[in-house]
Amino acid sequence: MIPWPARSRPRWTRWAAAHVPQRGLYLGSTWTPSRGFGIFCSTAPSRAASFATHHRRGVGAGAQEAGDAVARIRNIGIVAHIDAGKTTTTERMLFYSGVTKRVGDVDSGTTTTDFMKEEADRGITIQSAAVSLQWKSCDINLIDTPGHVDFTVEVERAMRVVDGVVALFDASAGVQAQSYTVLQQSRKFQVPLLAFVNKMDKYNADFQMSVASIRDKLQVEPLLLQLPLHGEDGSFAGVVDVLAQTACRFGGQNGSEVQRTNLDEASGADGQRASSPSGGTGAVAHELPHVVRAMRSARHDVVAQLTAVDDTLSEQFIEQLDATDGDEAEAERRLSTWALQAAVRRCVVHPPHGRPPLLPVLCGASRRDQGVQPLLDAITCYLPSPADRHPTGLTRDGIPVALPPASAARTVSTVALAFKVTHAVHPLKGQRLPLVFLRVYSGMITPRAQLANHSRGQTEVVEKLYVMHANQPVEVPCLAAGQIGAAFLTHTYTGDTLFAHPSQHLLQAKARVKKGEVKEEVYTLEGIDAPPAVISFSIEAATRNQVELLKDALAELTREDPSLRVSENEQGTMVVSGMGELHLEIIMSRLSNEYQVKCRLLRAIIEYRETLRTTQAVEKHVGFFNELPYAECSLEMRPLLEDGERCGPNDHCRFRMDNAFVASYLAGYQQQQQQQQRGGMSSGGRANDVRNAKEELRVISTTFQSAVDACMRLGPLAGLPMHGVEVVLTSFRKTAGSVLQGKSLSHVARSVLLDMLRATRKDDLALLEPMMEVEVHLSEPTYIGNVVSSLNEHKALTVDVQEDGRSVKAIVAMRNTLHYTMELRKAVKGHANLFMKLHHYQVLEEKTVISRILKNLGITE
Repeated sequence: MIPWPARSRPRWTRWAAAHVPQRGLYLGSTWTPSRGFGIFCSTAPSRAASFATHHRRGVGAGAQEAGDAVARIRNIGIVAHIDAGKTTTTERMLFYSGVTKRVGDVDSGTTTTDFMKEEADRGITIQSAAVSLQWKSCDINLIDTPGHVDFTVEVERAMRVVDGVVALFDASAGVQAQSYTVLQQSRKFQVPLLAFVNKMDKYNADFQMSVASIRDKLQVEPLLLQLPLHGEDGSFAGVVDVLAQTACRFGGQNGSEVQRTNLDEASGADGQRASSPSGGTGAVAHELPHVVRAMRSARHDVVAQLTAVDDTLSEQFIEQLDATDGDEAEAERRLSTWALQAAVRRCVVHPPHGRPPLLPVLCGASRRDQGVQPLLDAITCYLPSPADRHPTGLTRDGIPVALPPASAARTVSTVALAFKVTHAVHPLKGQRLPLVFLRVYSGMITPRAQLANHSRGQTEVVEKLYVMHANQPVEVPCLAAGQIGAAFLTHTYTGDTLFAHPSQHLLQAKARVKKGEVKEEVYTLEGIDAPPAVISFSIEAATRNQVELLKDALAELTREDPSLRVSENEQGTMVVSGMGELHLEIIMSRLSNEYQVKCRLLRAIIEYRETLRTTQAVEKHVGFFNELPYAECSLEMRPLLEDGERCGPNDHCRFRMDNAFVASYLAGYQQQQQQQQRGGMSSGGRANDVRNAKEELRVISTTFQSAVDACMRLGPLAGLPMHGVEVVLTSFRKTAGSVLQGKSLSHVARSVLLDMLRATRKDDLALLEPMMEVEVHLSEPTYIGNVVSSLNEHKALTVDVQEDGRSVKAIVAMRNTLHYTMELRKAVKGHANLFMKLHHYQVLEEKTVISRILKNLGITE
């Protein structure tokens, strides 16, 4: 690197970073406060300059400098319902920030983040993709996520690692099915949100309707930071910045020039054009005086909303009231834009308790290049940096601990989460190896670092580190706290935690563990939950030679996609399970295109379950061979059916100990202790030689839960997994002289459970079938009748039809939805999007259907 004097960055280096061609050598510059600016060349893309600047800040940096670097980071996810414009918005962000020289198009398959063949062919996002850009003084790591429910696991793992989210809404539809789902995911991980009402250029766009649906369906309080600006012909022409009191129009190449008009100075108190300004500054106010009135009304509402929850702004407002003799309008006008923006940020980063959270709302039309630059400004201004957020779900040796906000200092432990795995060709080894995406929460990862994977009990050695520009890895010297990157790792899977001691304590810590002076501490972060599969198909290779290739390919795909599951049935046939027909269609396409494996899906396998109709009870003495009985145990199995006919998708078989049993067990132990404390009484042998009764109860609970998980996989009726059953331990007593050991206790638990299942009569059992929530969104409401008729033909229960005729929601048995997507497309000539998710399990009463299911499973009634 060539040193450059520590002065303002030369203009030509900024130009070079954005305009040097996309092939060959790339020119850029780096900067650190201690070294000033420098020039370097790279064979990486033009964004190598940005990436190197972004990731060199942690190398050799002091605590203050490292903290400043972390505060400039924004890890952001873009989420929405399908076709709301996420990828289109991402393309504009990359273009305006200088990452790309042209704007990609979804329909043409030329976008940066949709790099898979299937994404280009279908015009949808399938995998989340990470890109980095710089805007103003901030480094933004942006993850573009899919909008289809079949790929919801991609949204889940993005939500796990981002610090803020931009939620897009179609201005003509408002909140849609996946909009609600992604909001629930953001609440699960406590991720702050910004709302962007997109597609304001559509003929049926309705900003007020969209805001109302956000308020009503998402249970939040919209904070209108922008209003739409319309031209004389009623078309969307720009946005009104409510806080800054300006009108923003967009011109130049792809809307890259933002023209701002100050509405406050250009108008009088009544919203008419003031006499002093001349030229263009008062044009908007003169032609559209209602815009100024609407802006002032919205600003009044924003001030009222913020002062109700933010003490700092409330104090500033009271000071202005005193200065203006109680004139509220003048006091509001005197509140600076900066003061309002600071209040918005405080409310977003630290939402108020006890009331609906405030959700800042902006608007625009990304496809028409309108409103994206203000959205970037809002991301840097309102959404938190890693320094503002505490990692959630961190435990040390199973005990929850608090990790301080992100720090890249070398004196803190390195903690990172693997949130995604892909496969790529290693640049040196030339082999296709797992490329693991990492979010660093504290410390720093450097090449040749050793990371303990406590989730797998393995140690990983980092060779090189990368940041991802969509599917293109760019090498960087380190990954510091708050940053998102990738590395080739052998044993790491999605959801694993990677940990390392600070460099100066590493050898000392290892030596103490080796000597046995201390036990190695195990740190784990909350992982990523994969939703249960909703559809399964048997799959087979086209030829015998392809069988092993198919198994290897599916092993890679299941490692990349936690929502994909592969198993074998009793006949040895491979079964693939996923989130829907589209999900499995994509898997089949990838097997053919990426892995050159010829295979085919056979018959669909519906995920039926078994359950209980009535409570079952059993009491048993369990012993071993010719020994005395080991224990006496009583269990009950109780159904969790609602109204005797349905149970929720998450009502898995569970175990608990009866409260009366727990109380009596503790009381008996206390009585035993009191007897032992009396002089001259014997302890009665090793049975009482345990730490305490609570520890015994914990062991009993853990062992029985494991036994329930194992035994309930095969139900007594058809060998299907049990669902909606609660197992309750009502009594447990060890025989005198027996010892509470894991293997013996596990034998007791499994023996009693299996006896109970075998003794259950068929009349006390029932089959459960999955019921799907189907939501159809129409671009043309004239087809609403076709949709309702089609659903009725498939025996669906219509739940809701929107008044505008653009959305239908229904509940239908999964066995009636197979291949329904193709039928619906024909019925509405392609003017609909279909979304399905598991809603509940229903007791199956149709005897002919039950007989057919049992026959297919090889069971005679």
